[in-house]
Amino acid sequence: MTAIHVDRITKRFDPDPGKAPTLGTIDLAIEDGEFVALLGPSGCGKTTLLRMIGGLEQPTSGQVLINGESVSAASKAARRRILASVGFVFQEHNLLPWRSALANVAVPLEVRGMARAERRRVAAEMLALVGLSHAEGKLPHELSGGMRQRVAIARALSYDPDILLMDEPFGAVDAQTRDVLNLELQRIWMRRRKTVVFVTHSVHEAVFLADRVVVMGASPGRVVEDLRITTPRPRSLEATMTPEFLATAATLRDFLSDHFTPQESAT
Repeated sequence: MTAIHVDRITKRFDPDPGKAPTLGTIDLAIEDGEFVALLGPSGCGKTTLLRMIGGLEQPTSGQVLINGESVSAASKAARRRILASVGFVFQEHNLLPWRSALANVAVPLEVRGMARAERRRVAAEMLALVGLSHAEGKLPHELSGGMRQRVAIARALSYDPDILLMDEPFGAVDAQTRDVLNLELQRIWMRRRKTVVFVTHSVHEAVFLADRVVVMGASPGRVVEDLRITTPRPRSLEATMTPEFLATAATLRDFLSDHFTPQESAT
């Protein structure tokens, strides 16, 4: 079943027809339970595309369908209903600094009117899922950057969305922490099998996490390659040094170098 269909969308922020649109025509189908990475340099429209999938931006033309329903054409009430099945994780964790890790995870449940005892139970379950049961009572400033991002993931999963949209969620942490978070996200995805769209600049991260890597080009933003990753799961950090993994990463870098100058290439 197709969970997300990006149906011939374009996006133009500048009304001047002489200027290139931010996104050219993009058509993309993502199946239920797939993990898809959007890979490309800054300015190619990855985040804009993600925001349109999540209903935070409207396309200039075309439409986005979630589980067969058009987000773009829906009324505000219908859009809220459709997007109730979508969770977001951004590069900035956006945790409330005065609330504990447990209370931060419970925020979406509180907004939905869930009873206090039940939302505490669900929030505790989500923190356990991301390995942070010991940090339930800690405030955000008492947590490391990686732990704060895990709380953000737990919060996004708390209301059991079908789709998880992730915009460079590990881009601000150090390389070692990023490896740990990639392992953690893979473990969570294999347990929950959510449909994930994951924006990244990193070839290594894309190959490690994804079922498919969609490579985007710029000026205007467009899909230039859609590559299926066949490395078996679960993937270990040691697997990133295998000939298959390195060959796949090299193929993606070749696609990138065909479309971007060296200073624009992904890492």
